[in-house]
Amino acid sequence: MDLEQAATKFRPIPLKALKRMVGEGLLTDPLDEKDQHALQLLSRLWTDEWYVARMNMSFKSDKRALMLSFPQFGKIERYILSSYLPKEGRPRVRVSVQDVANNLRIYFHIEYPAFKIKRIRQIAYNMLRSCRGECRKLYFSLTALERQSLENQRRKSVKKSN
Repeated sequence: MDLEQAATKFRPIPLKALKRMVGEGLLTDPLDEKDQHALQLLSRLWTDEWYVARMNMSFKSDKRALMLSFPQFGKIERYILSSYLPKEGRPRVRVSVQDVANNLRIYFHIEYPAFKIKRIRQIAYNMLRSCRGECRKLYFSLTALERQSLENQRRKSVKKSN
């Protein structure tokens, strides 16, 4: 089975993810029986909300909120975006494009174009502005929901231990 057929058969796994799995050596192209069985299981897991919720619990709540608010962003873009968003309970700090580029060089060992950093910075600034606050509202409501669910889980675990 080729990747295009697999992308239609094993939804919600997109073709881009299948190509990456082949590139990383997780799957073969064309797909053999073992690969198809693995994709069938993966597809089953990703279509079940319970499993997806449990798998996402391994990420911190702010990262989960960013991943849900900006699914098209990768690790680097989410890092840049979070650099320009205020941390909870702390005052907003101004960060330069050069500082972010230096941090990317130090922590991720990459050169990232300044114009792309500026584009993501503008997204963050738009989120922080009340007049363009749809993304901001979504992001902050997702983080609030995450915090609330964590508190509920803690309360339940305390009740069980008593």
